[in-house]
Amino acid sequence: MRNKQHIQQSNADVDMTPMLDIVFILLIFFIVTTSFIKPVAIELHRPLDKPNIDKLTKSAHFSIDQNNAIHFGERLITLDQIATNLAMFAANYDISTVQITADENSTHQTLMTVMNNIKSYENFPITLTSN
Repeated sequence: MRNKQHIQQSNADVDMTPMLDIVFILLIFFIVTTSFIKPVAIELHRPLDKPNIDKLTKSAHFSIDQNNAIHFGERLITLDQIATNLAMFAANYDISTVQITADENSTHQTLMTVMNNIKSYENFPITLTSN
């Protein structure tokens, strides 16, 4: 009897094909039955890129006297204050040109420093005159 005893082997293979078919059928069902809703949006009216602010066009005027003192308009300024004063002037007016009036007795170094400070702020057209 011992020889006739059959040892049963269990087959552990599972056929996954029917389960995959069901998954694909469910996927197709959910895709077909889904209703797509267009999202509700609020329409915005954006302003223009730059507001139209009309500024007066003026020329900035620097003058150098015989003692190498620098004047912007009627004020006495230093070399370090040139770009700051020019920026404040540009905030109020469109600058067409920058005029520099230098006294004949002023030094060339002062004139070139004033011009370089103006150019470092922005590349304005510069007009030179002498007294």
